[in-house]
Amino acid sequence: MINRKLVRIVLVLFYKNILVLSYLFLFSFILFSFLLLVYINTFICNMDIITREKILLLYGSEYGTSYDCCRNILYELCTNFDVHFFCLNDINLMKFYNYENIIIIVSTTGYGCPTHNMSKFWINLYKCNNIFHEDIYFHLFGLGDSSYDNYNIVAKKLKRKLISLGGNIVNYSLGNYQHSSMHFTNFNTWKNKVYSFLKKKYYNFEINNTIPQIYNITNLSDYDKINNDKHMSEFLPTYDNIKKCNEKNKNKIEKKYDDFNVNEYFTKSLKLNKFEVIKNKRLTDVTYFQDVRYIELATSIEIFNLSSLITIHPTLDKDKTKSVLNLLKINYNEYIIINQPNKNATCTMSTYIPIGKKIKVLDLFVYFLDLNKIVTPFFFIYLSERTNSDLHKKKFLQLGNTNDISDYFSYVYQYKRSYYDIFYDFYSYINIDIPFLLNTLPNIMNRNYSILNDSNKYRFLKNLNLYNLYHFYLNPYYSNFLYYLKIYFCNNMKTLTNFFLYIMCNYTQISTYKYINILKNKIKPNQVNNVIELLICLYQTEINPNKKHIGLCSNYLINSIEGSSFIYATIENSLLFQNKNIWNLNYRIVYISTGAAFSSLLAVIRQRFHIYNSKKKEQKNENLINSKIKNISENDLLFLGFRNKLNNFYFEQELQNYLHFIHIFIAFSQQPDDNFLYYNHEFLKNIENNNPNLNDNFCSTTDHNNISNKNLFNKSVSEMKEFLKDKKKIYVTDLISMLQNIIYDLLIKKNTIFLVAGKSRPFSQNLFKLLANIMKEKEPNKTIEEINLFLKKKIDKFEIIFESWY
Repeated sequence: MINRKLVRIVLVLFYKNILVLSYLFLFSFILFSFLLLVYINTFICNMDIITREKILLLYGSEYGTSYDCCRNILYELCTNFDVHFFCLNDINLMKFYNYENIIIIVSTTGYGCPTHNMSKFWINLYKCNNIFHEDIYFHLFGLGDSSYDNYNIVAKKLKRKLISLGGNIVNYSLGNYQHSSMHFTNFNTWKNKVYSFLKKKYYNFEINNTIPQIYNITNLSDYDKINNDKHMSEFLPTYDNIKKCNEKNKNKIEKKYDDFNVNEYFTKSLKLNKFEVIKNKRLTDVTYFQDVRYIELATSIEIFNLSSLITIHPTLDKDKTKSVLNLLKINYNEYIIINQPNKNATCTMSTYIPIGKKIKVLDLFVYFLDLNKIVTPFFFIYLSERTNSDLHKKKFLQLGNTNDISDYFSYVYQYKRSYYDIFYDFYSYINIDIPFLLNTLPNIMNRNYSILNDSNKYRFLKNLNLYNLYHFYLNPYYSNFLYYLKIYFCNNMKTLTNFFLYIMCNYTQISTYKYINILKNKIKPNQVNNVIELLICLYQTEINPNKKHIGLCSNYLINSIEGSSFIYATIENSLLFQNKNIWNLNYRIVYISTGAAFSSLLAVIRQRFHIYNSKKKEQKNENLINSKIKNISENDLLFLGFRNKLNNFYFEQELQNYLHFIHIFIAFSQQPDDNFLYYNHEFLKNIENNNPNLNDNFCSTTDHNNISNKNLFNKSVSEMKEFLKDKKKIYVTDLISMLQNIIYDLLIKKNTIFLVAGKSRPFSQNLFKLLANIMKEKEPNKTIEEINLFLKKKIDKFEIIFESWY
């Protein structure tokens, strides 16, 4: 019995132990399985980030609409794809072969021109003969306005060119600002097709509709100081920061990153050139509604092509930015470090944002984030997540609804409301911080202006100090040469036994070294101080009696201060540079321009005049009659349209120098009397009356009458005035109509180039139609379609060049 009981006890204990061990084993297995799943999931997530498909996202944008459309796609795809986001000028065509999917959004600007930030790409594309593979998929969207000529012509030409290179365009559409929903309906439809294609091609991903997290931010504020300061305590940030770290760790982080230095960052990291404002002169009266400035910028750039553009990086107004940041309860004096990319989003982009630099919050906004830009709808979707008010949440969602843009159009677009305006209106109902703004605001985009200089117009700095007075009269290369001669002379003088000469030599050498130190200090930052000339008109649109929309860059330049303002910019070629025959005197140039747009053409006039004078001097020196030198019957023609002579006749005195080289006709649209001026005739008549001994540069009135007798324009000056007398207002197009016979002759000649500068609508459009009508009148057998095709071919060949804008 005892043995049985013992056996039973042993068996019971055994079974219990087995049960416990089983439970332990099961628990261990479950725990192991859970840890294994976590590991596998983490590994898969990491692999997902590493192996995400690459997408190339490109834009060509003048005023930011295409850029905003691309940003919208970037934010929605960055959590699922490795998105490479660039403007078209920043990408090499050969890089296309590295991607399966290329998304391109382009705008048409001016009179059917590509935007400035895709101009280099445009030229390279048309030179390209490479064939794209079938497995490179292009998704192309164009932005344009059907009320303009050449509606969406850039997107259409881009499509044709890509197809000719074997490009496989799987999604293509056009957006029209004149549509009742603007471009948004077509854009959304096209975008959804792109996403559907990507889902079928790869996997069924979820579109990111939450606030984008492209950048991470580390806050380097002195929190002890903030906590002790009642005024500053309200600025405590809501995002992850270094407050959790001790002071030692904080110091380590600060030492790890360099401070943001404006000059170093723009010149070294962004490869921009530094320009100093040395002249800012208002050309119009202070009472006049237009603020037009003549600005001179000193630069170290020695050589650039004639008729170039200066691409300027503007900045925001500091006081206005401080004001709005205060309203948003953001401490603009704190320092942060921006890190990119966020682990949940993978993207590569060309951005001006300083990554890994210790930067002041105010500097981040002023130099890089465009609060002055008109708000895009998707920003309101993100804003709806940062309000506690149900009423305002609903309002933001309505403003962000691109399927029904009535609220957005009436509140934002119609009144050109910027991010500044939105924050002023809603600051008390939203809770936003620096990471939110950094990840949702657009970057400041560069702006382009025409340079007035010709090759003979570069001048050196003139400031009232010894170095610059000397430097102004001597080319720096020559002064450098004199310096070496002087040192060499002084070294030789040391061998002289004459004590007096030896003392003089030492004194001269000491003085020379002092002067050289001044030279070194001045020349090091700016090797050669050339001066670039600009004509800037403040862009402003009156929204209502209490509000004006002011252009960021023009306002930035006009408010620059002589001697203390620095501008960061680059120089690039303009469309004018595409036709090298502009500098050929065997070609005749017809200039047509209105207002301050004349600055686009002035450099060409100056340079052709310089070439003309140089050849004329050669001709005199050789006592030869050179048939290549133009006579007055082959002079260029300049047609200008201004509002009135008092405020708008820019460069009036300078144009007098060109009257023997170019015929100048001017219309003053807002001037009731003397609203037409044939400048050559008027000026020569005044000179003859006041000074019978005319300068050799000008033909006499008698010569002018002889030329008139030859019927240069088939009209005398009196007949021209008779033609225009019944018009209440005279515009530059009226002058073209007045001389339509010679205009027609020049249009059909191969050695004539038309250069046009002015707004796309109505000026450029009306001018194109006028040229077509002139040809139709002279060639009635041709259809208007044939004539338009003829003119457009001349545009494609850069025989007619429009320097226009919206």
